[in-house]
Formats: sequence, C-alpha cells, structure tokens
Amino acid sequence: MENKIICNCKQVSVADIEKALHEHSHFADVEKAFKEVQAVTHCSTGCGGCYEKVLDTIADLMN
Repeated sequence: MENKIICNCKQVSVADIEKALHEHSHFADVEKAFKEVQAVTHCSTGCGGCYEKVLDTIADLMN
C-alpha cells in the first residue's frame, strides 16, 4: 500500500495508521480500531473529512 497522507489536517499517513494498529492488540472491529488509531495519531479530529478514508485504510490493513 502506498504511503500517502490520509488525514491532511493532522498529516497522518498510511504508515502512521499501520504503526498505530500494531501498537495495540489485534482488533476484529474496525470501529474500535479507529478509536485506538485516532487516539494515537489524532486523525479525523480536525475537519473530519478523512473519516471514511481512515476507516477504509484500517480495514485494508486489518485484512
């Protein structure tokens, strides 16, 4: 997966999301994983426009 910026407001990349996922135990629930990734990276706390992109990225990385 290309390491592109997913959250422009907080400059969070795919690699940042992947790192945040690996810092925590395995999640079966994408919504729960989103909250953990958000706590680590602060993605989707600015304008919120990246919410769906972050969820899609987490789902892709969890597969």
